[in-house]
Amino acid sequence: MITKEEFEKAVNYCTGITVNCKDCPLGKKKLICGAYFAEYIKKNEPAPAATGTSSTKKENTFQIDDSTKAAICQAYKTADEACSNILTVYEGMSECEQRAFDIGEVYGKICSTRDKLENMRGEN
Repeated sequence: MITKEEFEKAVNYCTGITVNCKDCPLGKKKLICGAYFAEYIKKNEPAPAATGTSSTKKENTFQIDDSTKAAICQAYKTADEACSNILTVYEGMSECEQRAFDIGEVYGKICSTRDKLENMRGEN
């Protein structure tokens, strides 16, 4: 870890007009200056503010702001309309068409499951 004074001197030196790493205040240290800068900032600067959501460690819950709520509601509305449209089409089908649709749904789930199992086998 470097001191605040070392940090400030190094920043002033690195942002100057002429830079020569041999003359840098951190030049005699083990690591490159970027490592010291990152460590100093990580330990001394406040964490960036969360946008959209925030987490409280005590409750382990998320609090969602209004813009995020609006986006979630819009996505839900779109999905709900799509489901409603599919159900309307399904209900208008003949019994034979409904069975064919159901078989297609089952076939899709079987293919998806098979792909997941093959991927799991490949990782083992």
